[in-house]
Formats: sequence, structure tokens, C-alpha cells
Amino acid sequence: AAGLAAVLTAGALAAGCSWLPPDGPPPAQPAPPDPDAALFHDWKVTGHVLGPRALISDTDSAGFHDRSVAITAASYASPWSGSCSDAHREHQPRSLAEVAVAHDLDRERSAQLGLAAPIVEYRLVCSTNRTPALVLYVAGDHALTCWSGVCYLLAR
Repeated sequence: AAGLAAVLTAGALAAGCSWLPPDGPPPAQPAPPDPDAALFHDWKVTGHVLGPRALISDTDSAGFHDRSVAITAASYASPWSGSCSDAHREHQPRSLAEVAVAHDLDRERSAQLGLAAPIVEYRLVCSTNRTPALVLYVAGDHALTCWSGVCYLLAR
């Protein structure tokens, strides 16, 4: 009789739980942060460094100070490249020496850039039109972009 009571009790407990709703899907997990999030800002031109083959004067280069370079996950706009609303990006680590060589800057000029490691080079390429690519070197709260032999210093 005790065995029968245990079986009936177990059966009643099992039947008693059948009214519960089924388990739902697990709660949605937030998307991981974009590893390139440091790039997505409205950067301000804060200074410039003329390379030895600059195509514009120091005075003309200074005319770009306080202008904006706007970067989002899918777009970019700058005074030099124009704007693109459908861009993809590539990135790779760079050293200050590599940046200096790429833009023909001597030791004195490269020291004026104020970039500290780690530096990440981002190349933004427009998918929908002929907007020129935009290359930025990002190092924390500072960045750099170079056009026509002039490197423009950017800050968030």
C-alpha cells in the first residue's frame, strides 16, 4: 500500500506540473561591442604637420582647423574625401615609424603628431560611389589623417 501511495503521489506531482507554460527562449544577450568603436566619433581637426611635399601652404592647411571628420559604423565624411553613407572598413595595427614612412615625415615632424602606441590604421572605403577612401590612424582620443602631403591632427 505504501508503494502504491508513493506511485500515486509521484503521478499526481507530475500531472500537477503539466499546467505550467513551456520554457520560453532564453533572454536575448546584448550584442558584443564593436571592436572598432573607438573610431566612431565626430573628430575635430586640432592641428597639422606639413610633409616635405605638401601641395598646400601652412596657412591653407590651418584653414582646416576646427573642421569635422565624422565617422559612424557605416559612413564617413571629411573636408577632403566628401561623404559616403555606405562604407566598409579595414584595420591593422601600425607603429609611429610606419606612419612616418608612409607619409614621408622625418623624426621631428613625426614627433609633432602626438600619437602614442597602440596605433590602429583604419581604411574606410565607400561601397556606393566614387568618394575617395579615408585613412585614419587612431591612438586613443587622438587620430591623424593625411591629404596632399599634410597630416591633420584630430581629437574627439
